Order: sequence, then C-alpha cells, then structure tokens
Amino acid sequence: MLCNNPKYVQIMNECDLKVWIEENCPQFYGILNAKARKELPNGLVEYLESNPEIRRDQLSSIEKYLVYLVNICGLKMVANNYRRDLSSVNSENQVSELFCEIALCASIGEYSQNLELRPTTGKGTHSDCVFNMIGLNIYGEVKRYADPSHNNRSIYRAPFCNKPKDSARPRSMDIRSKLHNVHRQFPDGTLNILFVFHTSYGDTEKYFIQALFGDSNFYQTDSNYTLEDDGLFSIYEWQNISACCLSRVNSDSKVDFPFLWKNPHASTELPETVYNELMNSKHN
Repeated sequence: MLCNNPKYVQIMNECDLKVWIEENCPQFYGILNAKARKELPNGLVEYLESNPEIRRDQLSSIEKYLVYLVNICGLKMVANNYRRDLSSVNSENQVSELFCEIALCASIGEYSQNLELRPTTGKGTHSDCVFNMIGLNIYGEVKRYADPSHNNRSIYRAPFCNKPKDSARPRSMDIRSKLHNVHRQFPDGTLNILFVFHTSYGDTEKYFIQALFGDSNFYQTDSNYTLEDDGLFSIYEWQNISACCLSRVNSDSKVDFPFLWKNPHASTELPETVYNELMNSKHN
C-alpha cells in the first residue's frame, strides 16, 4: 500500500503542513512564491517538524508580526523584502534567523514614527531596518546565534599550549568572530543599533560583556567596564556602531531588550532618551 511507503508518508506530512499554513497563516503563505506554495522549502519543513506544537505556535506569532508589518509598511514592501528569503530557506537555523528579524522589525514599528525594511547602506549591503524615534533615524541590524555547547566553557582564551581538553573555548571568542565584520551592515556616520538574539545554557550577559569590552570584564559587577584591546568596541571600524542590544522573544512571543550597551568609541553616540525608550518598552 502507498501509506506504507516512507516517501509517501513524508509527502502526506508535508501536505498537511502546507494546508495548516494556508489555513492558519494566510499572510505568511501568501508571501511565499508560487514554487514554495506548491512545495514548502526544506528549511521550513525541518523547522516545523523539529517540535511541531511549539513551532506552529511560533509561526502563528510570526503571522501576527507580518500582518502588523503589512499594516504599517504595505504588502509590497514586506513581500519584496521577505518573499525570496522565506521561499528558499534550507535549514531550521535560517528560518529562526528570519523570524527574529521579522519579530524585531515589527516590534520596533510599534513605536517608530516611520519604518523602512532593509535600507541600503551605500556599501553594497543593507541594514535590516531604519526607524525613527524621537525625531532621529536609527538603523537596525538583527543577528541571531545559538550556543549549542553543554560543556564547561573556559572563561578566558588560553594559550594554545595550555588549552584545556575538557572544556569548550570561551563563548566570547565565538561571538567576536561572528560579529567582527557586522559594521559593514550600517551606513557610515549614522545612529544605529546592533540587535542580537542569543540563546545559551550559560550567562549570555557576561558573554557579551566580554565580547564587547574584553575578557577581563567577566567579573565586573557594575557598568564601569574597562575597554580592552580584545573587545569589539575597541575595533576601529566598530566606531560606526552606536550600541549593541541583547534581544529576546519571550514565551508569550513578546520581544524585549534585557541589556543594551553603548559603544564608548562610537562616532555617533546613542542618546540617553533612545536608550531609555528601548529599555523601558514592552512589545506585543
């Protein structure tokens, strides 16, 4: 019988997913191109099948964010910016990255006087959004990283000859490596914020303090950090980044910003009024 054929069962499962998306997430489904509506991209199937109940709830949340973005930006802008990426995702991780970007842009749009998706930077790249807050245009770039390590981590980078065999390298090293060139995503001479979603079994706040200011700040208990040569904020090109904001999507699908660090070497400083607006905001 056909139902005993594993390939047939898989096709039936994917058909069920497509029907569910079309019925429950019509905005999301409508943004997909014709090919993706006919056969869901592999990354989306992988994402939804990895934890069906939770993932469907998350997709329903993204549907709400897309509806909101369409209301404030128009369907044409939203579709033009997300159709190609959503229709061609080839991994669960790519889906998660796009969902964080969409959630952040929609959340920022709640209190922005103006929102534009994926503006060009003049460098052959684009930021993820530009929004207006208290009369200031602010460029935003969204990154999302997961820390898969369950192992004990070293706090500091050890000399190669003394590298411990039973612990992973410091997470701050991974973060610095991943974010080193992110300054290319912002136009020069602008006010901007790097928003990073980061899931980890460890202390995410301390990892980012180390990455941004240097490993010696790991045990710093207040905000009087000492900027060291190994901190991202010490990189000359990073003067183009005004601040880095740790972001998260809570269990109720609300986006908030638990930590925001100003770049002490920023060429365009983040105003205190913007800092307070972000830190005090709660998003739907």
